Amino acid sequence: MKRFLPVGVILGLFTGVLFIRIGSPFLRHHESVNAQYATMARNQVRLGYAATRLGLYGVSAPDEKVYPDWRIYGYPNRPPLSVFVTSVWFHLLGDGEWVLRLSLIVVALGTLVSFAALMRSLLDGRWAWVAVAACAFIPIFWYFSIVAVHLAYSLCFSMAAWACWVRWDQGRRFRTLSLLFLFFACESDWPGYFATFSIAVDAVLSRRPRWAAGVLALGVGCFALHLAHLYWLDPEKGPLIRLFLRGGWDRSAQWRPGLIDYVKSEAREVGLYFTLGGVALAIAGLRHLPRRGWLLALLGLDEVVFSGWAMEHDYLTYSLAPFFAVAAAKGVEVLWRSRRGRFLAGGLLGLAVAQSAWITGDRLIRQGAFESNYRAGLAIRQGTRPMDRVLITIADDRLFTPYYADRYTAGVEREGADLVVHYGRPGRPVKRIEDVEQYFGDFSMVLVGDPESAAREIRFFKGARPPEAFRFLAPDHPLRRRLEELAISKETRGAFILYRLR
Repeated sequence: MKRFLPVGVILGLFTGVLFIRIGSPFLRHHESVNAQYATMARNQVRLGYAATRLGLYGVSAPDEKVYPDWRIYGYPNRPPLSVFVTSVWFHLLGDGEWVLRLSLIVVALGTLVSFAALMRSLLDGRWAWVAVAACAFIPIFWYFSIVAVHLAYSLCFSMAAWACWVRWDQGRRFRTLSLLFLFFACESDWPGYFATFSIAVDAVLSRRPRWAAGVLALGVGCFALHLAHLYWLDPEKGPLIRLFLRGGWDRSAQWRPGLIDYVKSEAREVGLYFTLGGVALAIAGLRHLPRRGWLLALLGLDEVVFSGWAMEHDYLTYSLAPFFAVAAAKGVEVLWRSRRGRFLAGGLLGLAVAQSAWITGDRLIRQGAFESNYRAGLAIRQGTRPMDRVLITIADDRLFTPYYADRYTAGVEREGADLVVHYGRPGRPVKRIEDVEQYFGDFSMVLVGDPESAAREIRFFKGARPPEAFRFLAPDHPLRRRLEELAISKETRGAFILYRLR
C-alpha cells in the first residue's frame, strides 16, 4: 500500500483543486473550447447518433427544422472520439458545465495513472513520483486538463499507449492495448498521430522495423478513416473534405509567424505555464534523459507543424507536459547528488510550486471577456422563441455564443469578415457592420449591445464603456437607428436589445 500512497496524494490534491467552481459558466481562460465541445456533444444527444453519424455539429436550436439543412454545418477539423465520449457523459448526467469538467478530470486522472506506469519503466524509485507530481502540478496540465478537451483525450490515450509499449515484451495483451490506445489517441486529436510517430521511431531504434511499419500504417489508416467519415457526413460529398484540407494547409504551410515573434511567444508560454523553476530543473535534466524520455517531446509537434496557430492558442503546448515532467524529475535527481545541489533543487521546486499555485489559481477563479458573449447568449435564450433566427451585431465568437443562446444565430467576428452561421461555410463579406442589413430578410430577430448598459451590467467592463472592438452600438449608430425604424417590437435584457423584425 505504501508504494501507492504518493500517487494517491498527488491525484487527490490535483482533483480537489479542480473542483473549484466546477459548475460555473464557461467564462475562464480559453473556456470557449469547452462551450464548443459541449455544444457538439449536446447535438449528438439531441439529434441522435444515427442522425449525426458521430459528426461534430455546431448547430444550436431546440428544433433542427429551423435550419434548411443542419448537416452542412459540420465541423471537420477534429476527429470525433472526444465529442462522442462527452455526449455519453451528457446522456448519463445531463448537459451542464460541471458534467463536462468532471469528465475531463476523469480523463486527466487516467493520463496521470498511465504516466505513472510509464515512469516506473523509465525512472528509478522516487524519481518516478517526482515526475508524476511535476506533470500534475504544472499549470499547463493542472488548468488546461479541464479546458483543452480534444488534447486531454489524445494525451490520455497516448500515455496509455506508451505505458503499454514499454511492456511490449511482457505479453501479447500489451501489444494489443498499445495499438488500441494509439487508435483512440488518433481518433481524439492530431497529437495522437505524433504519439504514433514517436512510438514508431522507438520501434526503429529498438530494431523492430516491422512493428514500426505497422504503427505508421495505423496512423495512415486513421487519417484515411477521418476523410471517409467526412465524406459520409457531407450531404454534398466534397465541401467538408475541402474545408478540412484547406484549414490544415492554412494553419501549417501558409500561416507562418516571424521567427523572433514565434520564439518570444513560445518562451512566454513555457515560462508562464511550465514555471520558471520547473524550466530550470528541466534544463538541468535534459542531458540525462533516457531515449524514450526524449521521444515524448514528439507529442508536442503541434508547436512546429502549426506554429502560427500555436502562437494564438497557448494550450497547444499541453501535449509537452509529459516530456517536461520527465526532464524536470531528472533535473531534481541530478542536483540531489550533492548538498549544494539539494539546496538549489529545493529552491527551484519552491519557486515552481509558488508560481503554479498562482497561475492555476488565477485561471480557475478569473472570468474573462467572454462574459459579454455569455450575457448575450442568455438574453437570446430568454427573449426569443425556439424557431427564431437571430442576427448578432456584437463582435461574435462562434465557439461560445451558441451554447448559451441555444438558437439559430449568425454574426461576424470583425468588420471585413464573412457572416457565419455556426460552423457553416461563410457567406458574403461584411465590410462594415451596417452591411448586415442586407441579411435582415433571413432573420426574425437582431441583437444589439448597448454600451451604456454594458458598463453597468457586465462586470468585465468595470463600469467603463466597452472598447470599440466589442462592437456595442450607441443609439446614434446608423444600424441601430435603422433597426428602430424597421422593428415591430423590441425588448431590453441587461446590456442587450432584441429587435423583432417579424
